[in-house]
Amino acid sequence: MADSHLVEEAQSSLAVPNAKVRRQRISPVWFIPFFALVIAVALGVRAWQQKGEQIVITFEAAGGIEVGKTEVRLKDVPVGKVTHLQLSEDLSKVHATVTLDRSMSRHLSKNSRFWLVTPRISASGISNLGTLVSGVYIVMDPGKKEGYSDRFIGLSEPPAVQSDEKGTQYILRAQTLGSLDIGSPVYFRQLRVGEVVNYQLSEDGSHVDTRIFIEAPHDALVSARSRFWNVSGVDVSVGIDGVKAELASLSSLLLGGVAFETPVLASQQKLAEADHIFALYDNHDDATEGRFTLSYPYVLKFSHSVKGLQVGAPVEFRGLKVGRVVDVQLVSLGSPSESLEVYISLEPQRFDPTTAPTHEQLNELLNPLIKEGLRAQIKSGNLLLGSRFIELRYASDDTKVKAPITGLMTHSGVPQIPTIDEPLDKLERQLANVASAVSRFPVESIGQEMNQSLRALSNILNVFDQKKTAQALHGTIANTQKATAKMEGAVADARVTLQQLTQTLKSVDHTIAPDSQLHAEFLETLQSVSEASDSFDRFVEELYRYPSSLVFGLGKGE
Repeated sequence: MADSHLVEEAQSSLAVPNAKVRRQRISPVWFIPFFALVIAVALGVRAWQQKGEQIVITFEAAGGIEVGKTEVRLKDVPVGKVTHLQLSEDLSKVHATVTLDRSMSRHLSKNSRFWLVTPRISASGISNLGTLVSGVYIVMDPGKKEGYSDRFIGLSEPPAVQSDEKGTQYILRAQTLGSLDIGSPVYFRQLRVGEVVNYQLSEDGSHVDTRIFIEAPHDALVSARSRFWNVSGVDVSVGIDGVKAELASLSSLLLGGVAFETPVLASQQKLAEADHIFALYDNHDDATEGRFTLSYPYVLKFSHSVKGLQVGAPVEFRGLKVGRVVDVQLVSLGSPSESLEVYISLEPQRFDPTTAPTHEQLNELLNPLIKEGLRAQIKSGNLLLGSRFIELRYASDDTKVKAPITGLMTHSGVPQIPTIDEPLDKLERQLANVASAVSRFPVESIGQEMNQSLRALSNILNVFDQKKTAQALHGTIANTQKATAKMEGAVADARVTLQQLTQTLKSVDHTIAPDSQLHAEFLETLQSVSEASDSFDRFVEELYRYPSSLVFGLGKGE
């Protein structure tokens, strides 16, 4: 207890009466490192923003690219710059490191494209001449946003269509490319509405796919039934109608091109979707024929020559094309009877475009027509070129027709249409008759008689020449002309005398009473003199026209 009491006394002796607690303030010196930290963060953020987004673009060659100078542009606005160039490991390509503005990073995607702009000389003209002064630059096309990438393959050629252009792309399929190239125009009613974007050979090498771009709003003109054809150069065709040449435009002659049309009914249907595949025809005629998708084979047999009948020749019915010739074959050399087979294809949609009958239905339609006398015959299409075609016609009474046929026959599984097997049609027979009549004309005997007549005329002319008859006749005509000249003077004097006499009689008429006998006699005399004057004038006029009539007289025709 004593010890605890001593401790309490010691604590009480050490205690300070009325003690106060003071708080310590932060020194202003500590603000200096705080502000330094804020400035450092701001500088770091600014440096990060200025550094931008780094991407790598691989080109086939540098092509005038300079580090720190070559710009990357989007719609002619600089958005980056090349900061480094490096060759690939195999030295075949060039990797260009580009620093883009930080704001461009959100526009980068797997579909972004880059290409180098340099001066170009092509069939369409000269472009990008400004790069000769400012230097080359790289163009950026953001493309459709899909994923992210920082490595890209630079295009060797500028794309025909950029991602922000409105329109639709389609694919044209053909056996050959023709004269088409990237940038070749696409026409609608001879107005440019698009261009060729790209082309490539199919994997099996059987066809070429050409990608085209139709600008908006013209892509609304393309439906699933639209037809495309090549208008490159001059289209020259030879057929039964003669020679036809067609040129779409001068630019298509130099650059090539594609044209298309849409049938009126098709324009009311649903529009064609993007990347729809169309057939590319060689010309407009083939494109027009392409709308007939159904064709069924038939065979025709002939015994006479089919010279001039070519594959592709039309098959007509009453002047309208209903098909074409597919093939011509020689069946037998020994048997002349029906030794030639002509295969044709009939297109039922030409009869009624709204229907699509089967082969059996078309046969059922032809059977009653053949029973009524429908036959096939070879006709002349162009006499100058010697081309022929097949005509379906009803046999007439004056036409040589074989035994009656009740319908279609079948030959090797192909329906056979009966024919009128005549070697020549009526026009050719008429020409043959004319040629035969001309050949019977006695040209040789007529020529001999003409030679004899010419020799006789030559002998007469020689006799005239020997007797100098022509010279004498010339002298007579000269004398006649002199006499005529003298007579002209006499006629002029006579006219003056008659005029004076007329004036004198008029004076006398004034002096004589109107109701006297002398006055009447004077009037009769005056009338006689006037008639004589008219007769003399006519005589002088005839003498002017035929001066030789004084010697030879007037002929029958004169």
